[in-house]
Amino acid sequence: MTLPRSSTAQSKQLASRSQTQRLPLALGLAAFLAINSVYMVKRNKVFLSGVTTENIEPKHKNVCKDINSLLDISQWPEIVFFKDRLPGNSNDEEGDALGRSTVTEFNKMRNAVLTSALVDEGISEGGMHAAQSFAKRVLESGFKEARPLSIAVTGNSFTIGSNCGENMRQPSDECAWPSRLARRWTEVVTRSLGNATDTNTKIEWRMLQENAQGSNNVAHRLPSLIDEYHSENKTLDVIILNNGLSDNMEKPWLEAIVRVLLEQFPQILIISLIDGVPDNVGSLDEYQQNIQPERVRKTIMTQEHYNLTRVDFARMSQFLSYSEEERYASLRRQYPGSSLLWPQLGQMEFDNGTILTEEIAGPRPNGLEIYWARYKPQVAKTKSAYYPTNHPPWTTHQYVADTVLFTLIRVLRTGMGCADSINAHEVVTHPSLPEATAADEAEVDRCFVCLEPRERLDARTLESIVNGTGFDDLSVRESPVVVTCGDWSWVTDERKRSGWQSDQAGSLIRFRLKVNEEPTISLTYMASHASFGDFQVTFQPISKDNASMQPLMGCNDVAKFENQTLFPSKKLEGRRSKYSLWDTFVFPGKVDSNDHITNELMRKTLKKMQELSDIEYVDMYIKNVNYFGDRKRVKIQTITSC
Repeated sequence: MTLPRSSTAQSKQLASRSQTQRLPLALGLAAFLAINSVYMVKRNKVFLSGVTTENIEPKHKNVCKDINSLLDISQWPEIVFFKDRLPGNSNDEEGDALGRSTVTEFNKMRNAVLTSALVDEGISEGGMHAAQSFAKRVLESGFKEARPLSIAVTGNSFTIGSNCGENMRQPSDECAWPSRLARRWTEVVTRSLGNATDTNTKIEWRMLQENAQGSNNVAHRLPSLIDEYHSENKTLDVIILNNGLSDNMEKPWLEAIVRVLLEQFPQILIISLIDGVPDNVGSLDEYQQNIQPERVRKTIMTQEHYNLTRVDFARMSQFLSYSEEERYASLRRQYPGSSLLWPQLGQMEFDNGTILTEEIAGPRPNGLEIYWARYKPQVAKTKSAYYPTNHPPWTTHQYVADTVLFTLIRVLRTGMGCADSINAHEVVTHPSLPEATAADEAEVDRCFVCLEPRERLDARTLESIVNGTGFDDLSVRESPVVVTCGDWSWVTDERKRSGWQSDQAGSLIRFRLKVNEEPTISLTYMASHASFGDFQVTFQPISKDNASMQPLMGCNDVAKFENQTLFPSKKLEGRRSKYSLWDTFVFPGKVDSNDHITNELMRKTLKKMQELSDIEYVDMYIKNVNYFGDRKRVKIQTITSC
């Protein structure tokens, strides 16, 4: 089988052809631009969309002066209550006074909490090549006919703003940190650099976050994202990855998508965030012994291996909670027992400090305001969402936005050579993708990113489902999604978690997939601490001539799933200890899974494909197993054949 472009095997081939080259900084910014773009060289002048050596150098000096001034966070504008930013919103409503009061209190605290020293503890600027590429684009973007910077954000329920609202009326997405970052860029960067120089004043933001989205879900979105930029002869300049809370750390999906991004967009700046939730922060003993929680350790291992830009809110929260430095100890004395950056107690409290004994999704139970427990400033809950630390208040979103903006400015300063910084003595070009992987290479290859899918069935875009329980005619057989037994249906919810769902044991659903000779098939499904149970998967190869003739499996075939010898299948678990998140399982065309049952299933499927002639499809059947009483729900989001 030929490995896809996203595999580490092909990455090795690319790496062997691409060697890191370094040039003295004395060659100047113009030489750096010439190396990294397509140019015409004429009489010692370098041209790029009207950019010449003469108009770069003075611009470079002006930008450096402005950039250094922007790194003083205390001089950034104060936050304005969201209704006061909107024209024609003079009428006060319930909650506005409390919301304005919280904004005022936050503005008083912000400069004491989010200092340059604290941010320095949490960020790592990453590789010089990415920094210089970002700086080049900022300069280049200011010239006539140059395209805006492109910045994409991926994330989950935190990133979309669950629980975020300065009052009950503020939309969650407008409150979330990506929107706050976009506003901050305008307030801080555009108003300084954009007015003083010809640098970038526009950004094309791509907000790709969605509920429960992990790196495995991002892997499914990459093909269309890559095709979009390549088809328009564009590149993605920056991507900010904030999927950590939803990632299954037993599988290196983060590393898999990082490798694809670096292959497809060699100059991209990848910013990887570590959330400041209590599980990532750890205990005082762990801090004193410099022990990283396993989730954090694995994330940092990937970040460092690929020299990514890191923003670590867990580390910043550790310093606020545990550091003996006076600047942090004094804050703890001023706000005893309180967390300041990210809530560290997964409970809510009433105004008098009484802790709620039960978790409540909605705001104002019995008409009483509730607040994040032991957190300052005191922020009232205004939205319906569980898990107060995974879904923190708007103040945390503002800290995240400001920290990410500070990081972008720091990277820009480094890339411009405005100050002595990491590797600032050299200009780096053509970085090679590391031949070795951070995680086990076989495990990374199993996190399959299909850049050229033969078929993708995605419940977020394909709502249709055909009921074939009483019919087995031609139109039913040729449909991509067919219920053949039981209660499968297409569903969605208020959080847009669309999928094909069943709540009845023994229910069967069939997905028809176009395939090649050795297909790799990936399946994304919901796993949850509540309601969700297990299901079984099997495959039935279909030849082109038999596509409309193959009878459907139905309720009479359900018992066959119990005979692994005659009817091989793979059982997948929809249960997890906490949260409801998407998980992905890959059935590899090359039989190299570390799971014996999966190997046997794929071996027998491929053998049958070889015995039949002119195979065009594989029918995937999924059976709701319901081995665990009330754990009977199954939901499928995406199926891809490659």
